[in-house]
Amino acid sequence: GMPDLHAAESSTAYLDALRRYQRWELLRIGTCDLLDRFDLPAVTAQLSNLADSLIQAALSFAATQVRGDPELARFTVLALGKLGGQELNYSSDIDLLFLAEADASNYRQLGERLISALTEMTNEGFLYRVDMRLRPWGRSGPLVTSTQGYLSYLNKHARVWEKQALLKGRAVAGNLSAGKAFLKDATPILFGIVTDEARENVLTMRTLTESRLQQKGLAWGEVKQG
Repeated sequence: GMPDLHAAESSTAYLDALRRYQRWELLRIGTCDLLDRFDLPAVTAQLSNLADSLIQAALSFAATQVRGDPELARFTVLALGKLGGQELNYSSDIDLLFLAEADASNYRQLGERLISALTEMTNEGFLYRVDMRLRPWGRSGPLVTSTQGYLSYLNKHARVWEKQALLKGRAVAGNLSAGKAFLKDATPILFGIVTDEARENVLTMRTLTESRLQQKGLAWGEVKQG
């Protein structure tokens, strides 16, 4: 029973160390922000760089936990949303997407371990709230998608807003060159939307969002959706 206990202790220690490192970095960035040493682009870039490095460290950690270490060379973490655009703020969730070169289902456990390393609460708190809902088929889709499978999803099934979300895609951990190659292959699909279709789609979404806000009595002052 002892080795397991040591393993559990050392993994908690590692996660605690990451959380302490994050807090010191947030203190440094926040202090420079408060004293006007950094302008807004510098703050969001540094917060985004911090998140990138913590995801990379958490991924290395997750790989050590998965039996029969899956090849990290064939796994890529893409960031979308604010992190993808390097516009992260102090309290943003991070929107992630997991890709594998092939045999995506073999990487599911690695993806799950990565999420728990980032989101799990230890004595030192947690790193980030992670949102995986932008993956193909959303909540009901598999956690890890193969590169080819994703390209074919974009071609056949993805809705306009899903393509729009990928415009901010950025490879942040794992095989970065495979991530960049995927985004390059996806670009013609993302821009191959008929202008009128895009316009109508955005208008429909906006109308839907506004009617939902009105139902909730939040028609005014909603920074994110208003």
